[in-house]
Amino acid sequence: MMKDITLNKANMSLDLNKTQPLSKKVISTIRKFEKIILNEGDNGIRNISLILNEKPLKKLKVSKKEFAESENAINDSLKSAILIAYSNIKKYHENQLQSLGLNKIETTPGITLWTEFKAIDRVGLYIPGGSAPLFSSLLMQAIPALIAGCNDIVICTPPDKNGKIDPAILWVAKLLNIETIFKVGGSQAIFSMAYGTETIPKCLKIFGPGNQYVNEAKKLINNHTPIDMPAGPSEVYVVSDDISKADVIAADLLSQLEHSGDAKAVFISKNKSLISKVKEQVSEQIKLLSRDIILNESITNLLFIKAKSDEQIIECINTNAPEHLILLDSDFVKYSTYIQNAGSVFCGSFSPESFGDYASGSNHTLPTSGYAKTYSGLSVADFGKTLSFQTASPQGFTNLSETVKILANAEKLDGHANAVSLREKYISNEVNQRSSFIKRSTKETNIYINLDIDGSGKYNINTGLKFFDHMLEQFSKHGSFDITIQAIGDLDIDEHHTIEDVAISLGQAFKEAIGKRSNIERYSSNETLVMDETISSVSIDMASRTLLKMSYPKLNEYIGDFPSEMFEHFFISFVNTLGFTCHITTDGKNSHHIVEATFKSFTRALHKALKVNDSKVLSTKGIL
Repeated sequence: MMKDITLNKANMSLDLNKTQPLSKKVISTIRKFEKIILNEGDNGIRNISLILNEKPLKKLKVSKKEFAESENAINDSLKSAILIAYSNIKKYHENQLQSLGLNKIETTPGITLWTEFKAIDRVGLYIPGGSAPLFSSLLMQAIPALIAGCNDIVICTPPDKNGKIDPAILWVAKLLNIETIFKVGGSQAIFSMAYGTETIPKCLKIFGPGNQYVNEAKKLINNHTPIDMPAGPSEVYVVSDDISKADVIAADLLSQLEHSGDAKAVFISKNKSLISKVKEQVSEQIKLLSRDIILNESITNLLFIKAKSDEQIIECINTNAPEHLILLDSDFVKYSTYIQNAGSVFCGSFSPESFGDYASGSNHTLPTSGYAKTYSGLSVADFGKTLSFQTASPQGFTNLSETVKILANAEKLDGHANAVSLREKYISNEVNQRSSFIKRSTKETNIYINLDIDGSGKYNINTGLKFFDHMLEQFSKHGSFDITIQAIGDLDIDEHHTIEDVAISLGQAFKEAIGKRSNIERYSSNETLVMDETISSVSIDMASRTLLKMSYPKLNEYIGDFPSEMFEHFFISFVNTLGFTCHITTDGKNSHHIVEATFKSFTRALHKALKVNDSKVLSTKGIL
């Protein structure tokens, strides 16, 4: 029943990664189902039900009534547990998103590149049903899809014999605001999402674990519809020499073997006595578990390995690349440091694989059958793709043009060289252009700014706040700055982050555009503007000494959709980022006029201070 081996060079690569091939008859049936779905659509799904001796469903899509019924069909303790799991999974995968929108890099002065992450528009998720409806699988797939920004999420999951979907699956879907769920299982679900039917939309990528039939279908559609990863039976490797934890080790092994009859488990130890104790515990514990029929089948896939050294254990793990790896002992670092190939690793006595399956936050959709050598576990990145962007300033073009022409001509691609050469005649008047591009990404906002200081007051501004847009338009017009601003912020929370981050980004844009601050006027004194009953006066010194003094009357709480508490904060953020001295005095009665007059007078003062002056730096120190 249970198997034993002593590890050596000859048997380092275990045969557990070999899956039992499907029979020709089964493969033929799956391919037949594929053709039926392609040719018959929804009717094909119903005809396949008849072939499988199942009752065909009139309506494939889950109704609103069925969603509503799920609310009372599961108890409050399960709901609470799901919410904890949801929160942890969400936190973990939100953190992944931060590394996908990469900040810009200047590879050559004036050549700016950046990467942006874009979600896949429509994805299909397969959620296994059958003997164990896996609502946890829905959490693991849908949460990263939602965080990635997928607009359309389609779910297929098999119904029970009464045509019902497990209420926990429906409750989780409702929690995630996903309404598109179809009562279709098996290979026909995969084909339906890959090709589309009258009812089930065609998806651009298919995700989800399943049995051999589901996995075979995923292999077939992978030629034209991408899938998440190759999948096989679930597996766990446990490593320990701790004689006191024989019961825990046995429990970890059985927790994986209860998934299915073809699930696999391996225990590796240098302690021969411990191996014997674990065997005894396995035999005892299996009698106490409810899925004893499955366990009595999968127990034939339980392997005990006696290793001679830590190095041998590490080699075995890296050679076989297990889906789950449990390093049970407290000195797990001696292994973890050298592990290269594994789906998910659980370190220490109190990190059961069950945590990862449900609620610690990591994803439980993992590569099996040795695929962890080349695949990672499911992540936010799987639900999108990255686009590379770049822009060259006139100076950047000049810096790189000759290099590119030489390389293009060397490859005899004179069309490439010509695309560079033709631009050179336009460059002479623009090399000294004071311009910049800023991309700033945080958890709260994404800001994009194009700035030309020596422009004519052209603007294209969208922050999601209409009054703020109006003020920034005044900023552009009265300063003769060409400005493009696109801001995507968490306005569902409040306006603070958007306004603050735009001010910071705008300050960064000006700072980058003016460079060393040589050959500028530096000062602007008492730039005054009146607007009906309001008068605003601004004085600026562009030396790199940061100070803002600002005086203005009390404002209404909101001006349009703009919170007045952010009025002064905008100027604080801008001045602190750019770094200069600024005095602002505004008097008036109308809140709208006070804010608008201040923006106008400030921008006019900034324009004067930044004017090009061909004389030397206006400072006895030689620098500003």
